[in-house]
Amino acid sequence: MIQRCTNSIKRKRLALGLAALGVWSGAAAFAVAFFMPPHRNRPHSQLIRAAVPLSALSLEEARAAADLRNPQSPLSVVTSRKAGVPFIIIEGGVAQTRRSALRCGVNTLVQQAGAQAGVNGTFFADASVQGTDNVLIGPSLCGDEARAVFNQADNAASLTGRPLVLLAPGRTRVLPYNPQKMRTQKSLAARLPGLTDVFLGGVWLVHGGVAADRARIESYHVHDAEDPRRRAFFCLLPDGRLGLGATTYVTPSVNLARALAEQGVQEAVLLDSGFSTSLVFGQKILVTGHTSPGIPSRPIPHALVLFSKPPTAFAPKPIHDLESGPVLMSKRSPKRPSKGHARA
Repeated sequence: MIQRCTNSIKRKRLALGLAALGVWSGAAAFAVAFFMPPHRNRPHSQLIRAAVPLSALSLEEARAAADLRNPQSPLSVVTSRKAGVPFIIIEGGVAQTRRSALRCGVNTLVQQAGAQAGVNGTFFADASVQGTDNVLIGPSLCGDEARAVFNQADNAASLTGRPLVLLAPGRTRVLPYNPQKMRTQKSLAARLPGLTDVFLGGVWLVHGGVAADRARIESYHVHDAEDPRRRAFFCLLPDGRLGLGATTYVTPSVNLARALAEQGVQEAVLLDSGFSTSLVFGQKILVTGHTSPGIPSRPIPHALVLFSKPPTAFAPKPIHDLESGPVLMSKRSPKRPSKGHARA
């Protein structure tokens, strides 16, 4: 009799426990259903998109990228000598890029943009002195253009890993270039919201404050990177301020990288150099690729420019049709790259 009573009590307690559990679960389900917004009618793609960040950087890209906010600051000219390399950097301001219809001097592009300073831009496909077109190596978008420009040569495997510079108001990102994943304007814009400018540099000279060594520089396949030439560069300081610079004497890239790291530069990207080198501040040519000072660089198709304050809004010029390919702003039809192309 005692055993039966005990079993009966246990069964009643078990039943009461299960009932309480059911009431608690029902209440929890009701709370979730009440407080969570309904989504049954939303498409599946919309649910996924809500969890995707604005930036489309992969984990690998995010780890390798440089990402710095650019504070507004007045322009200043810094003259320095580090690791035996003399150079000048124009720091501060707001950076954009400009492309010429026909090749011209950096000072002309600075004046046309209404900017206060500038330096010659990135490498161009036809390196011959007689060349007049404006085809650049790698994807490009200038601050006064409506569409990005792409070329078939941008698919070259040798360009993989080169520093792709993306500019937006108040922010700069530098990513290792991937020809397979960065071939549309949408893919570039996704990697930096508010994108205004894009260009592909030659060598990532300094990354995270660390100078590239010779082996690293050679991995970018820039033919003349170690030749003694006057060198032009784009850089970012640790506080995010922008910089355009050039050496005042010839140097290989490995020495320039070491000098900029000693200067405290956070990120630095090699631009076209040699006779293309030209650093301009106002009406004054601070650095030229020629042996005689004061002589502008050779005509070039692309430049980086610095404004003392954000430029006013303007109607962008359409120069590209993604369906038909790049529309050259030159009167000459494009020709096959000369042997000089190998240098970039």
